[in-house]
Amino acid sequence: MTEALTERRPPVSMITQPPLAMLRLELWTPLADATLPPPGKAIETPAGRLIWIEPRAFLLRTELADLDRAVASLEAMAGEHGAVFDITGGLACFRLTGPGWRELLTIGGVFNVEDPAFAPGCVAATILNHAAIWIDVITPEVCDVYCPPSYADDLAEGWTRAIGRMAASAERTT
Repeated sequence: MTEALTERRPPVSMITQPPLAMLRLELWTPLADATLPPPGKAIETPAGRLIWIEPRAFLLRTELADLDRAVASLEAMAGEHGAVFDITGGLACFRLTGPGWRELLTIGGVFNVEDPAFAPGCVAATILNHAAIWIDVITPEVCDVYCPPSYADDLAEGWTRAIGRMAASAERTT
């Protein structure tokens, strides 16, 4: 008798994203004719993913090879109404994948990630294990989490332990 082997995967996996160019757009006055994401949202643009991070402040994530083009694009958009800051290296980015990413983010945090309105294209800023983070929902089972690099190792270590506990708990219930 042969038994089919099924691969048991944890309900969420975590990878550290490779280095990406990150630009912060600060606006002193609102731009009437610019395509910017509304509060709590992110959009895809030709220059990269543009993420609302706070009132009149946005994060543009793009490939390192596209950094110069992205800076020029944001500077043209801002004109005399704002400034562009290259913060590449100023944030670490993790990609959480799987149906358990929401549960993982409740460990050590106080944000209600279970809200069905917190869907793809939504962004939230919160505190997780004393670190300021931004959560960018990419798809129903994928989110990117940005944090200061000084907290990245601690978050990754804590998430790795939590993912192990989640996987063990899932095995016990199957």
